[in-house]
Amino acid sequence: MVNARNKGRRGEREVIDAIKELLGIELEVNYAQTFGGGHDLISPNGYMPYAIEVKRRKAITQSDIKNWWDQTVRQANKVDLLPCLWFRQDRADWKVAIPCPYSSEKNFFSVEDVNIASIISPELWAAIAREEYNIGTRDIITE
Repeated sequence: MVNARNKGRRGEREVIDAIKELLGIELEVNYAQTFGGGHDLISPNGYMPYAIEVKRRKAITQSDIKNWWDQTVRQANKVDLLPCLWFRQDRADWKVAIPCPYSSEKNFFSVEDVNIASIISPELWAAIAREEYNIGTRDIITE
């Protein structure tokens, strides 16, 4: 039987490693989240406009994504950051959900509505972080 807490910690470590590879920045686990709530990953030495939540599960449903988005938005609102949800199903690639800028700009949906979430690759998320928020220094090399 897999311990959910250990699986969650491994997921957080995987995302920390992926972000370091993509952007050249180091994040760390927000250990205060256990006691007072809060998003999973924080930037101790720099600016990160995103409140990052990390989720791993054997199988993922649309209901899971909706519930996780709700949690991500609540945590982001507490600290006045943008919601950012990294999630991965077993034996699958990571995906990232962030608010769609066009939908936000046009007020099509509120940020709390999962319909506003754009689900993108970690590489696209990193490109957006670099271009929109001047985060990170590494170039992404894709094949």
